[in-house]
Amino acid sequence: MRRFEFFNKIMYLAIALVLMLLAAVLVAGAIWTLVTRTVAGESDTFHLLHSVGLIIISVAVFDVGKFLFEEEVLHDRELRSMREARRSLTKFMTIIIVATSLEALVLVFEMKQEQVSALLYPSVLMGSAILALVGLGVFQWLSSKADALRPWDSARAEVEAHEVQEGPLAHEEVQGQPLRESKKEG
Repeated sequence: MRRFEFFNKIMYLAIALVLMLLAAVLVAGAIWTLVTRTVAGESDTFHLLHSVGLIIISVAVFDVGKFLFEEEVLHDRELRSMREARRSLTKFMTIIIVATSLEALVLVFEMKQEQVSALLYPSVLMGSAILALVGLGVFQWLSSKADALRPWDSARAEVEAHEVQEGPLAHEEVQGQPLRESKKEG
């Protein structure tokens, strides 16, 4: 089982590093395009917005790589409580929503200069980002309600997750109750 966990960490590390490297390549490509166009005297708003779009995508790709690295490589934990799942999903979805919104905004400015009739795609993209944000809000609201129905289980799972990181005797009690009988005896 340990070998499988080690293999998983290596795979997630490799994927995260590749994503971060691709993000750096996208930023370098955006800067290269901007500099070569400016030097050639072809610099205009379209190419500037294209470079901004590449940088926005690179930030999203980098954030996804960073998320995978933090959640799967650094933090040796499972999602034991609703709070942890909510935090991780919120973090990931926020990355996607921000990147989608910014890309839609850049596309609105690009399409506005070319054809006003081509604004349908950026509008649908922005609508998708808004729907994802509303969906995330509904998920947060529903999961916090579910968490409130069973606070003891959530508190126990939080402490057990903390024990994995800090050691088995990091917290003796949760809400005045011992976590395990073996702790009281030992």
